[in-house]
Amino acid sequence: MLDDHRITVSVHATDELGRARIVRRLRTLPEVRVVKESAAVEILLLGRHDQDAPGELRRRTRESWAPLVVVAEELGETELMAVTEYGVRSVLWGHRLTPRRLARAVHAAAGCCPPEPLPKLRALV
Repeated sequence: MLDDHRITVSVHATDELGRARIVRRLRTLPEVRVVKESAAVEILLLGRHDQDAPGELRRRTRESWAPLVVVAEELGETELMAVTEYGVRSVLWGHRLTPRRLARAVHAAAGCCPPEPLPKLRALV
């Protein structure tokens, strides 16, 4: 939901430290408000050691209608196919995450600006 002109965002991850890092970055963005549920945009952090990334993507898309942004440490072929299949709006690399990139992905997912194309396959693996 857009609340007082801010985009509500919820963050999901199996790694609580990684989740806290993303939440901390989001809170520096004045146009974003972090919430636990009923968000306009959801962010899913996929760590290097997440065993069931496609399952996590499937669960997130089934549990919510909100557009999904993925922050990933790496994506293999299976994860890449799941990203495409489940309609992820943006993929951001954890090691290249900046406030500007995060803000742009959230705005694009919320429909506030044109989306950037997903990275090319060779850049993902």
